[in-house]
Amino acid sequence: MTADESRREIEKIDKQLLGLFAKRLDITGKICGERTYAALCGSPQEDAGNGLPEEYGQYAASLMSFVSDLSRSHLRDVTARGDGTGARFLSALRLEQARASVPRVAVQGVPGSYAGIAAKKLHPGGRLIFFETWEDVFIAVGKGGADYGVLPVENSTAGSVLEVYDLLLKYRFYINRACRLAVDHCLLGVRGASEDGVKDVYSHPQAFSQCREFIKAHGYDKHVCLNTAAAAKMVAQSGDVTKAAIASSDCAGIYGLDVIRSSIQQQRDNRTRFISVSKSPETSPGADRISLVFALPHQTGSLYRILARFAHGGHNLTKIESRPVPDRPFEYYFYVDFCGSVCAEKTAALLGELQNELPLFHFLGNYGETEA
Repeated sequence: MTADESRREIEKIDKQLLGLFAKRLDITGKICGERTYAALCGSPQEDAGNGLPEEYGQYAASLMSFVSDLSRSHLRDVTARGDGTGARFLSALRLEQARASVPRVAVQGVPGSYAGIAAKKLHPGGRLIFFETWEDVFIAVGKGGADYGVLPVENSTAGSVLEVYDLLLKYRFYINRACRLAVDHCLLGVRGASEDGVKDVYSHPQAFSQCREFIKAHGYDKHVCLNTAAAAKMVAQSGDVTKAAIASSDCAGIYGLDVIRSSIQQQRDNRTRFISVSKSPETSPGADRISLVFALPHQTGSLYRILARFAHGGHNLTKIESRPVPDRPFEYYFYVDFCGSVCAEKTAALLGELQNELPLFHFLGNYGETEA
């Protein structure tokens, strides 16, 4: 066969396949529930290779498994439209509109921290309250000492801030907005300090990770602080020319330090993603990102099947992160971000279905994310 003949033959076969697939969806869409579907259809992939050359068996099994998953997704969509799953999910969620009053915003660290800068971007005019640890931020919001908490969740160089993800699940708070903040690390020292004269540097582990090449090239000894601004404050109080902090240029002005060298991170376009959290779920016009955390049944292929449902619904996943379940070895929670609005009927129905089916499911928020 020529190339044109092969193409035409493939197109002819594809039309036949699509016609048969549409008929299959018509039939399965009328079945009453997934249990009935399972009883009637079983696992068609098990016998998919019968009558085919042996080398086609594994491909036939994969094809039939995918066809079966698509049929189940179609059946769920039909069922959800008829039983109000999405409407019930939205009603139970009780989404509030973003508050317009001047909020109290909890931030980890001291003035000059990157989290403080992000908090001003996320809540212009808000009153910042500083706390020692990330968990202290969650406690303050939980007890009503602050309306919102602003925390880092991801850096373009160092990756995810896993402790914050764990705290999100522990306290079951909601994300109400997010921003990506450009992070420009500076080497800060007291008057008279020099790049060659510095022996010890102080900062947060994330900053050390983002500046590891600069630190290695100079042979500095690293000392961990609660955050970058706390490091700058400590160096200023020490008055020692052999000590320096890795922090923002804002800290130089706040604590009376000199910028010995700026932009010392190895990645020029270094950004950190910050989120604002609250006790109650909030949304705002134009919110286009949804975050979830869930656990899965301990079954082969369960993660693939859940992720396939996002794909079948046309939802673009932007992040997936796994975290171990405490006291349950080799089992995991999954954090997922995807594009969409919870007010869309199909999206709300999917979330309602997952909430009903999964052993653990928590909606983390539907929010907008900006560049800061």
